[in-house]
Amino acid sequence: MELVVVGYGNMAKAMLGGLLKAKRESLDIDRICISGRNPDKIQGWLNNFFANNDCSFSANEIVLHSSVKIDCDNKMVLLACKPYNLSEFSFSGYANIVYSVLAGINVEILKTHISANHHVLIMPNVGAMHALSSSSVLWNPSKKQDKSKPLSIKDVGTRLSSIGGTLAGEDFEEIRQRIFSFVSSFGNCVFVETQKELNASIATNGSAPAILALVAQALINAGVHQGLKLDSSRELTCKSFEGIAELLKHKSPQEIKDSITSPGGTTAEALLHCDKNGVQGIITEALTRAVKKANGEL
Repeated sequence: MELVVVGYGNMAKAMLGGLLKAKRESLDIDRICISGRNPDKIQGWLNNFFANNDCSFSANEIVLHSSVKIDCDNKMVLLACKPYNLSEFSFSGYANIVYSVLAGINVEILKTHISANHHVLIMPNVGAMHALSSSSVLWNPSKKQDKSKPLSIKDVGTRLSSIGGTLAGEDFEEIRQRIFSFVSSFGNCVFVETQKELNASIATNGSAPAILALVAQALINAGVHQGLKLDSSRELTCKSFEGIAELLKHKSPQEIKDSITSPGGTTAEALLHCDKNGVQGIITEALTRAVKKANGEL
């Protein structure tokens, strides 16, 4: 099946980085078309990527299509353009699955732009480039909504011709697994049930890398301030993040803190200073504000 990628910015590149290196048999993708006003802008990145990575796709399986008119009939579509640019594109046909990473564009808005068997909203992050994106996923199978809204004869004919008659017979778990494989190609895949949950995940994955980068910079600065060379401070901080990521798979944050905090020790002193200055509360409030911003509450 063909994957049409609309957009060629940083997030599109990050997700493509994961997809191009993934095992293609699990993706059900045999061709990738990157569309937009000037997709040639991504050519240099693609050349460099193929030259420096082992990919399951070849360069000649990537097509650049300079157009705002997108044929999505019986294809998978990844919307990765700027949200405010979505209205500049026109979509024809009936897509198989539409994946969208467009902030502020919910399923109902998406449906007014592009028809599809399934609409999938993804909240990824820039870790996708290294197949380490933390991604929350809201899946909206159109056929569930169709039960409460009868189709006209014309609608039925259009859908059956565009999807080969598979709408009625497709298996829920099969589609869920297809979505899981696609998203997992550039990280993990955590399904959520509502738009509210998807927006809430801005705090845990969408905006989280920026806050973690802020913490990382603080650690590097502290090391340099106390006498470490910059390169050494950066390397040690990087490994500390790798270590904490693995520890969090097995222990709670509190358990990790308890395991390295001795009574009256250096870590206890650092944690006390953070408590006095409300560091944890500041971070929680900062990311809460990010979610409120997404909900239009700020």
